[in-house]
Amino acid sequence: MFLPTLIAQFGDGITSPSKAYTEGGTTRPGVLANFDLIISNLLGLFTIIGALIFVVYFLIAAIQWITAGGDAGKLTEAREKIIQGVLGLVILVAAYGILGLIGTLVGIDILNPVTQLEEIIPKIGPY
Repeated sequence: MFLPTLIAQFGDGITSPSKAYTEGGTTRPGVLANFDLIISNLLGLFTIIGALIFVVYFLIAAIQWITAGGDAGKLTEAREKIIQGVLGLVILVAAYGILGLIGTLVGIDILNPVTQLEEIIPKIGPY
């Protein structure tokens, strides 16, 4: 479902690169606008996949905890899985903050790549 949408968005900009895209009062060339959408969609997709993996991993660990029956080894294994799952989720959420911080320090807006491309690539046409 996501891949055909991604291909359609990117393909539209390739077949008609002069097509303008307006969002929030800003008009962008088609290819750059589609690049921005692709990056945004990929970041969203990776975040959703990471969150789903966390939920599944956490539920498996919770079931192991419940079915441990007082066995210390199984309880420790389940506890370690829960801790690893939470750490993975924290790393996933912190990645956005780290990328934003690095971008700010370097002076590049990493989380919004189309603005950087607009500065590098001269605009074609009456945009």
